[in-house]
Formats: sequence, C-alpha cells, structure tokens
Amino acid sequence: MLVGTSLRFLSFHAIRQVLDLSAYFAEATVPELRAFARTEGIHVADEEAFVAMADTWVRKKVTLIGRNGILAAVSSAEIQRAALEFGIEVQTVQANGREAVTLPGVKAELKALLKFLDEDYYRSPLQGRNYVTNSKRLV
Repeated sequence: MLVGTSLRFLSFHAIRQVLDLSAYFAEATVPELRAFARTEGIHVADEEAFVAMADTWVRKKVTLIGRNGILAAVSSAEIQRAALEFGIEVQTVQANGREAVTLPGVKAELKALLKFLDEDYYRSPLQGRNYVTNSKRLV
C-alpha cells in the first residue's frame, strides 16, 4: 500500500515476489566475509571454517553489521557486558593491540552473536523482559 511517498507492506515474502529487494538485503560474498573476519574489533580463529559455515542468513547478517557500523561505534567490552544481559557469552582476545570479539566456531553460537551485533535483541521498557525481534523500526 502506498502511504504518501512510502510503500508499506504487511508481508516481506509477498513484496519480494513483486519487487527486487536484493539491494536492501544483500548477502556478503566470500571476499566480504574474509574482510569482515579481518575487521578491527573482530577475531576469527579459523577464517576458512568461518567462510565455510556462512550460510545465507550469516551472509546477510555480516552485510547488515558492516552497514550499521556497530563494531566501530561500540567497544568489545561494551558488547560483552550488554550481551551478558541476554545470556550471550562473548569471548574477547587481544588482537593488534586492541580487544576484539571472537566469533564462535559453532554455528548456533555464531548466529546468536551476529543477531546480537545486528541489534535484534531488546528489553521491554515496562517489565524489563528480554526479546528477540525479526524486524526493526526506529521509534
């Protein structure tokens, strides 16, 4: 539905059948995954294993995290502290003279961390409950 100059839709699946949204939901390529693995603030113990386990979901999250600039804006210590509030354990190491977040080698743990880094977790303001979201809209 068109509201003013904004296109609003109820189903992402339905709109993808009509419009090409690939520019908005791009997947990281292998070179982009490697670049992400070498990003300051990130530590990957086994780059080849990281690239091999990067399915479509991981590739999209890597692209989104790169776009949102969270790794440049927030320190590893802040990420680690905030993640604990949601039950996510974040390991850090010293890399190139700076503390860096270690990406887990276990896919489920990697996905939880990437989801956190893409800010898909939030706390309810009334009861302080933790939630995971699959969509975001700024208030």
